[in-house]
Amino acid sequence: MKEQHSRQQEWHAQQELEWPREWLEFPYCEVAPFDHLALGYRSVPPEVFPLGRTKGKPLQAVITVDVVIPAFNEENCIADLLHDVMTAKQDDLFQIQNIYVISDASTDQTDAIVQQVAARNHKVKLIRKQGRKGKQDSVNLAFSVTIADVLVFLDADVRLASEYSILKLVQYFRDGKTALVQGDLVRVCPGLSLNPAKQAGYFDWILVDRIRKQKDMSWWSIDGRVMALSRDFYRNLVLPLSLADDQYIFYSCIQEGLKFVWAEDAIFYYGSPVSVADFSHQWARYLFYNKKSRQHFGEELIVRAMSAPCLRRTIMSCLLRQPLRGLMWLIGFAIARIEFVLGIYFDKYERGLFWTKSRSLKITTKRIAVTREAR
Repeated sequence: MKEQHSRQQEWHAQQELEWPREWLEFPYCEVAPFDHLALGYRSVPPEVFPLGRTKGKPLQAVITVDVVIPAFNEENCIADLLHDVMTAKQDDLFQIQNIYVISDASTDQTDAIVQQVAARNHKVKLIRKQGRKGKQDSVNLAFSVTIADVLVFLDADVRLASEYSILKLVQYFRDGKTALVQGDLVRVCPGLSLNPAKQAGYFDWILVDRIRKQKDMSWWSIDGRVMALSRDFYRNLVLPLSLADDQYIFYSCIQEGLKFVWAEDAIFYYGSPVSVADFSHQWARYLFYNKKSRQHFGEELIVRAMSAPCLRRTIMSCLLRQPLRGLMWLIGFAIARIEFVLGIYFDKYERGLFWTKSRSLKITTKRIAVTREAR
């Protein structure tokens, strides 16, 4: 713990040298200055007031929540997700204070879209980095900006299944013991689509969902697209750029003996990769980071605490139930293994800079029903 705290202080000192003040772009609001590391536990974050307004009635929330959306060139998705978050239900115990979009030097219209939304909602704030540093760096930046009691991370290409998704995600922190919560990610069914990547991606979700029902957290099923962290947990974390953000966070939780919850009732949708190349790149990246995690945390932790039970049997069972989708998955996975062996894109993985293009995920206003096939 002391080592992590020391690394966090070193990380903050480095950013003061590398990042000019301009990377913090909080349009239409003023943020009270604060020292993240010097503060003790607080239930209310730094006060934020729109320009031209005076301090009103203090917030009465017992547990404060900040939502962070790391983004790089997400112009197709960011507006939909922001709308979902802004219209999400809250209660007297959990209140969303800030919605941070951390742009990794996006070159499309992502930043402009966020600024337009921020003009209408003072909770939305854009933090733009001057150069690309990857998602892991954005997560570290989020740790330094917020002091909320609960920090929720959402990938820019996910959608809330209902207006209660975030509330259901954070409710597990009521006990004061939970450190990490993973949302229930549901991949939208591609139906009769002829796109092999979409069918392979959907089979991938079927497989992961099956494994997760056998064991809440394993090296096969962890996913950082939707996760929530308690302040006592995230305040001591600093992510290495060479390790996947989700793997490092989840493995650290297990290593420290902290409480993890898979929130099966907190449902979020996400789409499939748009091409076989994207699918294989995602798996090759996962294999790369899994190897790195084994080196960092040790084989014992991965095998003892994070093993996937009956993995081969589960894969065979899913292949028998979904043969066509399973075939597409096998082809994509085989390509990923070849990429991994050849070391393709390892330089980008090492710096956390690899990125695949996202497509807008359209959800009907009534929200599609979630059905899990009998398998």
